[in-house]
Amino acid sequence: GSKTKGGQTTPNDKPLELLISLETDLKEAIEVVQLNLEGLQFDLKDLIIAKPMEKIALIKKAMDCVCLNETTRATFEIASRNVFRKYKALYPEKQAINHIKKYNAIDAIYSALNQKTKSADITEVMMRLQALVNDSILLDTHVEEAVEEVYVDLSKLDFDKLRKAFEKAPRKNELVYDLQNAVDQKLQQMLAENPLRLTFYDRYQEIIEAYNKGKSLEDTVKTFIDLQEFIKDLSFEEKRAVREMVDQDTLTIFDLLKEGKDLSAKDLKEVKKVASATLEKLKAEKLNIPNWKESRQIKAQVKSTIYEHLLWLPQDAYTDEEVSLKSVAVYQHVYSRYSNAGYA
Repeated sequence: GSKTKGGQTTPNDKPLELLISLETDLKEAIEVVQLNLEGLQFDLKDLIIAKPMEKIALIKKAMDCVCLNETTRATFEIASRNVFRKYKALYPEKQAINHIKKYNAIDAIYSALNQKTKSADITEVMMRLQALVNDSILLDTHVEEAVEEVYVDLSKLDFDKLRKAFEKAPRKNELVYDLQNAVDQKLQQMLAENPLRLTFYDRYQEIIEAYNKGKSLEDTVKTFIDLQEFIKDLSFEEKRAVREMVDQDTLTIFDLLKEGKDLSAKDLKEVKKVASATLEKLKAEKLNIPNWKESRQIKAQVKSTIYEHLLWLPQDAYTDEEVSLKSVAVYQHVYSRYSNAGYA
């Protein structure tokens, strides 16, 4: 390093006092993570001194401890990001070398956790559990646009076997955390398709609230069982379009039209026809016009197309006022669901 009147400097001209202060900050940040992990029954030193072959198992153990609930995970991630920032401030000074092992160990746990979240998928989590039972899962090969993908039908999962497998599974917290993440993503997608599925969202929130308060293994097992029941019902709801013999988009319009109504089987049939015809007409003419939401004229045409079709709702079941209100509800849904550059 070069010399200045102020005494010692570093190769990057950082004063020694600053380096001491940055190193102290890093030490403290690492200690916060270490104590945090200790409170969750994991010793970071074990991971640091482990042989390469043992490291994977220990990282998984650490992940499981951190995933006790959403709060413990968030706390660990915030504290880890603080370590990364402090380490970056000190790097590449030689003082950073003293802390590289602890830094790498924390980074390994953090990276493994965040790799998991990205690929969250209910069936993938369930298949990991199913693999523990050594039982083959029923796979369907689903070909769409010449892309072959293998997917698992949720309704074909053997929940009793999965529950037994879960009882024996190591790292239960991690499994539940991944499953909760995957259910969350599935639910967001289903809500985007059909906003009337909010009752499912409320029920899900209750499960997660209980999960976040959980402290024991019994709580984790209970969350798993609750999520399983929830997935069964979610899967049944997802298949409703098939049972009603309509597509998901038509099902949403149908749901909006019959919401709050007590309709006879004959009327329900008519309402379904109206839902189908309305959407068909909109998709054929207006919704595939690029940037249709930016044209006042096309928006007015979309509104009047909906209203004209809804006039065909059973007259004995819908008053004129209800037809107007339902037209507004359908238009609001169409406006939020279908993109500017053609329909979603």
